[in-house]
Parts: sequence; structure tokens; C-alpha cells
Amino acid sequence: MADVSFIPPQKGPITQFSIRALHSGPLWLITKDLGILITVLPYLPLLFFPWKKRDQQDKHLRFKSFRDTVIQALLLVIELVLSILVLPALVWIPVILFVAIAVACVLLIGLLAWPTQGPRIAESTMDDKRALRLPQQDAGERWVFINGICTGASGLQQNIDRLSLLFGRKVLGIHNQSYGLISDLLECVVQRCLSYSTMDARIAYEILTGYLADEKVNKVVLVAHSQGGIIASMVVDHLLAELSEEMMGKLEIYTFGSAASSFNNPPRTNATQQSPCIPHIEHYANEYDMVPRWGLLYGVKSLLTNRYAGNVFVRTGAMGHMFVDHYLNPIFPLPGGHERRRNDQGKKASVKGGGQQMVNGDDGATNVEDADQYLDATVHVDTDTEAKRMAAEPKSSVVHKRGGGKKKRVAATPVVVDGFGVDDANRGIEAKANMIIVAPATGKKVKELSRMWKYLDGATPLD
Repeated sequence: MADVSFIPPQKGPITQFSIRALHSGPLWLITKDLGILITVLPYLPLLFFPWKKRDQQDKHLRFKSFRDTVIQALLLVIELVLSILVLPALVWIPVILFVAIAVACVLLIGLLAWPTQGPRIAESTMDDKRALRLPQQDAGERWVFINGICTGASGLQQNIDRLSLLFGRKVLGIHNQSYGLISDLLECVVQRCLSYSTMDARIAYEILTGYLADEKVNKVVLVAHSQGGIIASMVVDHLLAELSEEMMGKLEIYTFGSAASSFNNPPRTNATQQSPCIPHIEHYANEYDMVPRWGLLYGVKSLLTNRYAGNVFVRTGAMGHMFVDHYLNPIFPLPGGHERRRNDQGKKASVKGGGQQMVNGDDGATNVEDADQYLDATVHVDTDTEAKRMAAEPKSSVVHKRGGGKKKRVAATPVVVDGFGVDDANRGIEAKANMIIVAPATGKKVKELSRMWKYLDGATPLD
């Protein structure tokens, strides 16, 4: 049985809305992020392991995937060499010559990465046999995916095709183009510390704004992996500032191995009972994945007064960063494939306790056992992190009086939190001054706390 740690949603009067770039200077943030990145570098070799045999795929995509892997390896070697030589070159080479060499290196990296690039927007495809057995997608539902680091156009296509097959929906992919591992990580630092909106972030903002503002659309599901989590976080900040709470209420967000260091979701202002603007946010991470250790887990466990909204599920002892191999396969495996058990009858199977039907693939395999291993795991609630966050929460806030008068301290309202991130006395939550009791998540299974699994095989959550 899988071992899963659960970190409940963060709640607090001071940290309801937090953008790191507005709290500290850019040089300090960059220095801090680079320092944290260096501390997690020992986990770098684990990004691609355990190495797993891929499921059968189109030969054309298989060739492109192999080509992109070779190019990424070549880019990594070149960028490592350049990183080592940059400081000595800056000291010993004349400035004009250094600039010329730097421009040439940038052009070289761009040229090498060019074959892996493709359209900025892609749509999922599905073979006719599997498409016919899946329910038709609700006309008012939209799914969007943003990929992470070291992902070429072929990798994006494989990711959205897998999502489409897994959840029975058409998925629109936004390509976060890659220029090598080191270049991607540096871009992450710039995005996190300067809130710089790259081309993919601007495209995502435009698409999501259109979907959320469309009266014919009633639900928008945003899935992000790795660096895509940073992009999603930045886009959400802009959407929260510009769209109505009713529009934001259509959005759901699910991230995997997120590199984002913060995630905002302020409470609705027009609700009789406190509830967040975005009703559902979930984050999934592997404990020894370098990227979320630098992003999600660092933001949740170390930046205690930083805002990081949503349920967090951590696979304890797990490693690897690849979206399909190390996240989707272990958490939401496909019906069929080499890692699934055989079902000679080829009949429909149901996931225990969930009433969810998982239809077999063409080869007669079923994913019930693998799905149950994760979804039926009883979570271990990370009460230590929750207690530390509450202790770090400011007990009072400083209010500036108009006209240059003295500052006045106002006591912060005590916060009561349950495992679902909703204040609800009817759920039996115990409240004490300046304390929180996280009780409802204790003893729960992953499937009782997670929402995303309820979309498997074209199903739709009842709520």
C-alpha cells in the first residue's frame, strides 16, 4: 500500500493573498531561490528515475521523443560547461569579446533546441476505439494543461493524450518551450522572483480568461506540471485581480511536481460563509522529486507565512519527476499497459468504495489494483507543518492611520481550520484561542480527500 502524507489547506487572515515579489526585493529573492536550488541539487539524478518502459505509442512520436531526449542531454552538457566557464571568461576575456561569445552561445542553444519546439497550442488526440468507449465531454467543460521543464512538442502531445485518455476529456495543451534543464531552471527563478510573464503565461492567461468569461462554459480544469505550476500561479494572480468571483468559481486547479513557491486563493467576499474563490485546488508531489522540494514543499513547509492554497498529497519515499511515468502512472494508472494486472474476461471493473467504473483497455488489462494502492491509502496528516504555519501566523496586523498618525495594531481573528480548508462548525471542529485542530482529515483515505480521481474514465464529481 502506498504511503501518502497529507498537508491540509493553509488558512490565515494575513496570508490570504501573497505575491512573493511584493514582499521582498528581487535580488534577495533571486539569491534565496538560487541558494535553495543548490541545496536540492543532490536530488537532480533522481529526476528521471526510476526509469520505466513506456507504453506503446505512435512510431512517429516515439522517434521524436528519442530525438528530444538526445537534444536535452546535449543541451545539458553544453550549459554545464558554459556555467563553469562563465566566471573565468568574464575575468580574463575583454568585455566586447565576452558579449559576442555569450550571444553566440545563446544562438547555439536556441538552434539546438529548435527541433523540439512546435506550436504553442496543441490539442489532444485519441484513437477511435478508445474514443468511442468514453462518455462525451460536457459541452460546458474545458480542460487545459501546461507542461513543465525539459518538455518538447512531442512530450506535450504525449502528456495531453494521456490526460485525455485517462479522464475522457479533450485537453488543450499550452507549450512551455524548453531550452535545456539549466536554462529552464533559471527561467523558473526569473518567473518566481520577478513575476515575469513569459509567452506561455500570456497565452494561458488569454485562453483561461476567454473560457472563464464565456457564459456557455460552466467548468474550467487547469492541470499543470513542474514549471507549469509557476505559470499557473502567476496566471491565477492576474485572473483573481481582474475577473469576478463568479467567474473564478468555475476554475479547478491540479498540479503535479509543482515548482511554484506560492499559490493564491483568497476567500470570496460576497459569501455568507467563508469559502475560497477557486473551489478546488490540489497539489501532488513525490517526496524525493527535486522540483517540488524547491517549489511546492519549500513553499508549504519553509515559507510559513507565505500563501500556498490547496490540498497537498505527498507520496512518501517516492522519487522521479516525469509527468506520466512518475505521477500519472502511480497515482492514476491507465486501464491497460505493462504495469497493470491482466483481466482475461475483459469486463468492466469498479474501484472499491468509489462507485467509479474503470473500463478495460483493448488488451484486457485493468487498473483497479494499482489505482486502489494509492487511492485507498490512508493519509498521514502532517500536523507538524500545520502547527508551524499557525505559530508563524502574525497575531496582529499593522494598520496605517490616514494623515500620518501613529500606527495601530489590530488583533488578528483566530482561525479555525478543518482538513478541507472550509470553516464549518457543523463538521465538529474544536476551536481554541490561537490554535487549530486538524481532525476531519485524520484516518481518511486519499480518495476521500482528493477530487481529481473522480474524473477518471469520463466520470464527473457529484458536487
